[in-house]
Amino acid sequence: MCIRDRLKIVSEVFKITSTIDDVYSFLSDFNRIGMVVNMARQMGGAEQMGKLAEKIEDVQFSEDSCTVQVKDLGEVAVKIVEKEYPKLIKLGGDGQVPFQFNLWIQLLENGPYDTRMRLTFDGEMNLMMKMMLKGKLEKGINQLGEGLAKIPYMLFNKKSES
Repeated sequence: MCIRDRLKIVSEVFKITSTIDDVYSFLSDFNRIGMVVNMARQMGGAEQMGKLAEKIEDVQFSEDSCTVQVKDLGEVAVKIVEKEYPKLIKLGGDGQVPFQFNLWIQLLENGPYDTRMRLTFDGEMNLMMKMMLKGKLEKGINQLGEGLAKIPYMLFNKKSES
């Protein structure tokens, strides 16, 4: 019998210099995120990702899910399981990763072109995996937040596409 334990990680709060509507519209649609990922790959962004980029064989996006084919691991998928406009996007695993998790993206409008974002990871895993992954997940969640805070969301809003 494997003893499972809960791991909850809350990121720092990040300031995004875009409207909450632009941030929510972008982050609540994996197709938009996929567009940025593909642009980064074409512009040589894979070099900045280092060894991680070498392990990713394929990435597929739909509005509510993202599926990544990882070398030596197989398919890993993340899906949007809940949306609350314009303040919450809840992501979950597809059951194929070695543990169940949710990731909340919480948004708060602090003023015009001042959106605050916090990420919360909540997963259930065995104790050994928790000990091995806790530090990496803490670092990774904050790095994800830093990266998301740098995206020029206004370039990807629906109004600018017409």
